[in-house]
Parts: sequence; C-alpha cells; structure tokens
Amino acid sequence: MEHDDAYLAGEGDLVRDDDRMLEETGADPEMFELELDGQVHTLPAALKGAVLRQADYTRKTQELAEHRRALEAEREALAARVNAHQGASRDEQRLAALDEQIEDFQAVDWEGYAAEDPEGAQASWSTFQRLAQAREQLAYAVSHHQERSALQAAREAAEAMAETGRKLSEEIEGWSPEVAGKLVDYAQAFGVTMEELREMADPRLWKLLHKAWRADQASEVGARETAQAVRPAVSISGGGGGAGGVRDELATKEWMRRRNEQMARGR
Repeated sequence: MEHDDAYLAGEGDLVRDDDRMLEETGADPEMFELELDGQVHTLPAALKGAVLRQADYTRKTQELAEHRRALEAEREALAARVNAHQGASRDEQRLAALDEQIEDFQAVDWEGYAAEDPEGAQASWSTFQRLAQAREQLAYAVSHHQERSALQAAREAAEAMAETGRKLSEEIEGWSPEVAGKLVDYAQAFGVTMEELREMADPRLWKLLHKAWRADQASEVGARETAQAVRPAVSISGGGGGAGGVRDELATKEWMRRRNEQMARGR
C-alpha cells in the first residue's frame, strides 16, 4: 500500500499518518491503521507510540545483529590466521629438529662404521637417507607456507591502503596520487622509510601528515611574500638604473648580488 507519509516500522510493518488517513478514509481520529503482513489493522491511537518504539527497537536489533555477524566473521578469519601460524611454527620446529639429527649423521665416519659393523652402518645410513628426504619435503612445505603468508600479508596491506585512499579522497579536498606522492617525499625528508609508510594504513595519520605538509607550504609562501614586502627599493643615480641596476622585481639572490656590487663601488 503506497502512501507519501508512510513510516516504515519494521519488516512487513507500515504505520500510516493519522491526519492523512482521516482525509482519505474518514477514520476515527482516536484510531490509526497498521499494515502487518499485507493486512491492515485499525488500532487505538494511544498504541501508536508503542508501535513506533517497537519498530525502532526492531531496527536497532537488526543493526546490532549485523554488527555481531561482521565481528564474528572477523574473529573467524583471525582464528584461521592464528591456526595457520601455529601450524607453520610447529613445522619450523620439526624442521629444526630434523636439521639437528641430520648434523649428527653427517658427523659419522661411515667408512669406519661400516668396517666395524656393516649391518649397523647400513641401517643407520638408511635412516639418514629417510631423514634427509623428510627434511627436504618439510622444508619445501615451510617455504611454500611462508610465500603464501607473505602474499596474503601483501594483499591485505594493499587492500588496507586502497581503503585508506578512498577515505582520504572523501575527507581531503583535492586528494590525488600526486598529493600522496608529495606526502611520501615530505615524510622521507624527515627520515620516514617506505616500509614504515606502507604500514601506515590509518587515514588519521595521513591526515596529520597532510596537515603538517600544508602548514609548511603555507609557511614557505608566507616567508617569500614577507621577504618580498620588506626588501628595500634601491635607486641608482646616473646610468646605474639600467639593466645592471637593482630593481624590486629582481629575484632575491640577484638583488643581493647587485646590491653587493654597489656597496663595493662605494655607492
């Protein structure tokens, strides 16, 4: 049922404005209509506030449930990363233990051992070969896991920085990749490394950096304008006011050079 002043009370619930309903239906002013599951019910007006409060409660409850689901998804993702890290740590520990065992076998004098105990040497050699093969397979698994973890971390960092860029483009007027590059140069001038900047995905930190950069820019412009305003005008008598004279429109460095020349000539 369509109505310009309809109020969405919740899923399937529609409460309509009293005054408009009186005009359209001539209903009792002490009553109001509520649409629920496709059926219209006429209820006392005294209940309208309670219905609207219930609708607001339902909406907030749904929002809270969505928030909880999002938190639960994040918690599960974190738990999966922790389990993967713990699994990798156990494999690395096993790899270290295999390395120690293999080092012991590598220190054996196999020729002397075989001369004294051929059968024992053969059995030990077989064990040595099995350990070496197991070590190679485990090392490959650990390396593969480390590569996947590095790729995953890089992908997550890139996604975080992309989200930071989107937020900054909404909150900072004129934000662009060129501005971001200038901020990187500005930060590096203070010793901040690219690795540190890549980890700085918090948009608040970039906003602070942008504010400092803009303040320094404004300060430099102000200093140049002040220098231009206070620089004295020097007049040169005779032919000195030509191309080689001192004029206000000269750059500061050139102005000083010519002025020094004048002073050296005793003018």
